[in-house]
Amino acid sequence: MTVPEWWRPLCRWQFVLLLAIFTYFGLTTASGPHIPQYNDKLMHFLGYGVAGWSITVALPGWPVWQRLLVLVVYSTGIEVIQHFLPPRTFSLGDILANVSGALLGIGSAELARRLAPNLSRALLER
Repeated sequence: MTVPEWWRPLCRWQFVLLLAIFTYFGLTTASGPHIPQYNDKLMHFLGYGVAGWSITVALPGWPVWQRLLVLVVYSTGIEVIQHFLPPRTFSLGDILANVSGALLGIGSAELARRLAPNLSRALLER
């Protein structure tokens, strides 16, 4: 099964859109009704799990460490900026939840690449 020519650019755009959404919600100073209040660390973990899959599908040729580094630097950058946006605060716990989620997302995508050849060809083809 070959991947259509438009697939990879679409995957890259969805990753950029995901980062734009994360940036908006990460830097907004008033949560308002558009951000539901659930377990904060669980939301960070699951969000970056999705981001791990997203970056793997968008940039499958990049080594795991580079994809993880992008998400770690991005996550840390958002937290540092939050320090300067009262009432937001810097949280090492959020960074740890983000990194853990990114590891799970990238790791599970890599596992799927090895264990599910059809999925690998359709989604994760280099």
